[in-house]
Amino acid sequence: MDYSTPLVWNPILRQHLINAAHRMNRREGTNECPFCADITKGLVGPETQVWIHPNDFPPLKPPVGEAVVVIYNRDHNRTFTQLSVDEVFEVTRLWRDLYQDMASRYPAVMIFENSGTSIGQTQFHPHGQAYAVSVLPPTLEQELETVVLDAEAGKGCPFCRVREELSDGNYQVTANETWQAFLPPYVRYPYETHLYPRRHVANIGLMDDAELRDLSAMLLEVIQGYNALNDGAMAPMPYLLGLHQLADERFHFHVEILAIGRAPGKLKFAASSESLWGLWSNDSDPIQKAQELREAIAKREK
Repeated sequence: MDYSTPLVWNPILRQHLINAAHRMNRREGTNECPFCADITKGLVGPETQVWIHPNDFPPLKPPVGEAVVVIYNRDHNRTFTQLSVDEVFEVTRLWRDLYQDMASRYPAVMIFENSGTSIGQTQFHPHGQAYAVSVLPPTLEQELETVVLDAEAGKGCPFCRVREELSDGNYQVTANETWQAFLPPYVRYPYETHLYPRRHVANIGLMDDAELRDLSAMLLEVIQGYNALNDGAMAPMPYLLGLHQLADERFHFHVEILAIGRAPGKLKFAASSESLWGLWSNDSDPIQKAQELREAIAKREK
């Protein structure tokens, strides 16, 4: 078995992992912002607000994969929650273009954001990332397997079914014309939130501008809601944001936001049974947490 390739196969768990030893020495702790350098060096125009920056320490390279950084705004001191709906809309449009480009070469396009030093954020210019990979990561593979099994059993889309079951109930956090946000009963983190488009669509590459604008508004609504929890005592909420999508038309595009805070001054760590065996324990009531988040969003909007 060849263990020298960037993608290493675990024959016991039957899944790949990325071997990227060179990333051990990436630029943590430096005062120089590589994204601001794009501006000062004239690599982006004076009117450019969102752009793609090549990952300077890519975990994968062609033909195995690609990695890029998505710059949300040219202002180094802005955070995602300080952007306007119009500004986030431009980010989502760039996500759409990025997916359409990368999906032409790779089966998996993982667009994501790490926000907060407690979960490993090292660059503070507002940005996210994207990894395109030549294999499906385990979570997407498992989600697709559920889709295929339900389709074969004549049950239809499992995501559509979950969305319908949770609609207008205690688990729904917020909704607009084309999107709904839920804190499902099976979340791993107390304030973990799942965003579903009402329309069955496989990926962001197939979304129209109206849907992307609604997504932008909802992302801001939810994440600003996190920061309003407990009268702001949990702000800024550290979180992981991921776009789950595939080219398979049976799949249902959705966004998951793993909010790491569980109470003021306390974080939810994936420890013991979570990391060792993949058996998650949620020390909270999802219905109560959904209500808290709804109330925080409503208070923020007043």
